Amino acid sequence: MKLKKLAIAGALVLVSMAAFADGATCGKGKFDKAQWQEHKLEHFEKHQEKLHTVLQLNATQETAWNSYQAQIKPKEKGEHPDFAELDKLGTIQRLDKMEAWDKTRDARQAERSKAIRTFYAQLNDAQKKVFDENAFPHPHHGGRGHDHGGPQHDKPHQDKPRS
Repeated sequence: MKLKKLAIAGALVLVSMAAFADGATCGKGKFDKAQWQEHKLEHFEKHQEKLHTVLQLNATQETAWNSYQAQIKPKEKGEHPDFAELDKLGTIQRLDKMEAWDKTRDARQAERSKAIRTFYAQLNDAQKKVFDENAFPHPHHGGRGHDHGGPQHDKPHQDKPRS
């Protein structure tokens, strides 16, 4: 009996090692930045279509929606600092580079926040509630707010009775 269990365990180890070496288990070594950005943009557009549908905007709000979409649409991310280059710099120069990168990121976030506030002001109370419930990924979906698939992402949030 022990020998049979040991043989099965050994076979599983061999299969796992072969799959790991091939990269088949998680796609390691196959990252494509352009493909990832395309995936993120597709996800963004799909989410925005759902949000647009559930908001039920009137004709006068459509202009605000279009402006909002143009302002929040993900842009190709600025290049992250080249860590190999950063390693060549002294501490102070490295800090300066990182602070400049942080300022650029913070300015982009401020632009997005302003666009959201401007659009949100155009909504009526019922639409604000729908926006609050649907505009941003919720932490209980996927752990950090990212879409990891599943049925909860296929439909907008519904009012649930609260106890």
